[in-house]
Amino acid sequence: MNALTDFLAVNVFGDPEARRKRIEDAVESLRYSPLRCTVAGMRDGLTFRRLTVDSRFYVYYVYTPPRGMTSGGTLSIRAVKHAASENPFLGVREATDQAHAMLSTRDTVECAAIA
Repeated sequence: MNALTDFLAVNVFGDPEARRKRIEDAVESLRYSPLRCTVAGMRDGLTFRRLTVDSRFYVYYVYTPPRGMTSGGTLSIRAVKHAASENPFLGVREATDQAHAMLSTRDTVECAAIA
């Protein structure tokens, strides 16, 4: 995400902070319906999905459904790419040496129940 923001900062027509906010908001919306995006591929038993933001950015993620009544599902953000990339799915991989952003869908359910 930081590399993408740095790339956008060199463009005089871009507003990297506004674009970053739109991408983060779109990622946050995945908590409510993580299966709505198209499947981009499967690797190592994981299903990678692609969220398109502003027709310019791809967010690749993996959703792991809940494993019982007390656990929530997990969203793992794997990559954020510009849609103009030659092959945007190329750099998306399962890597243990790189930290991934993790969101839980359980937090959303609890907040909705309180409201």
